[in-house]
Amino acid sequence: MSNISVVNQSTTANPATGSLAGAAGTAASTTGAQIQDQFMKMLVAQMQYQDPTHPMDSSQMTSQLAQINTVDGINQLNTSMTAMSATLQTSQAYQAAGLIGKTVMAPGSSFTLSNGTASFGVQLPKGGASSVAVNILNSAGQVVDSMNLGSQGAGVIPLSWNGQDASGKTLPDGVYNLQVIANTGGAPVAANGLTASKVNAVSTAASGGAQLVLSNNTTTALSNVTQIQ
Repeated sequence: MSNISVVNQSTTANPATGSLAGAAGTAASTTGAQIQDQFMKMLVAQMQYQDPTHPMDSSQMTSQLAQINTVDGINQLNTSMTAMSATLQTSQAYQAAGLIGKTVMAPGSSFTLSNGTASFGVQLPKGGASSVAVNILNSAGQVVDSMNLGSQGAGVIPLSWNGQDASGKTLPDGVYNLQVIANTGGAPVAANGLTASKVNAVSTAASGGAQLVLSNNTTTALSNVTQIQ
């Protein structure tokens, strides 16, 4: 705003030059009402000490008034958005609490074989893949079984495993890892492995979003859940 400066406490006017002097205040530490009040005081001072031979341009004054109203409006909008964000975060936390005790499918590479059964999945991007394979690895990183899924479209592909290796031998319960290999025309496709885990609790992330605490000792955002079982 030309010829107008926002200050923290006081404003001094120089009658000889019609200019204002003072320390500039920061909008971050000043409310919209305070900014507007200071602006009006300075505008009155400018009009009081203006040079009669060069009076203030009315269009310039109107422009300055419009600018200060815009600043005040932005401050009010920021306050409203902050309140709305807090409400949405609270609503998300309540929604996430309803999942406690349920099994969800979320991105992950490790899963638990329990009583000879395990559930996991694959998520493919738009366009799918012409060839999809899943390798199951033990704690030593050795491939114990493989699944050839062939051509698959985009979306979530739920899978299950009976806990037997490639030769049909039953493997002990425990933690295993999955490796997804997908490609189209020889080019790799970005496919995600999905693991099924029970939701034990809900926590809040530093960003304010709800986080699900899973039974596999990991946490994931509510937005990452692809399926509720």
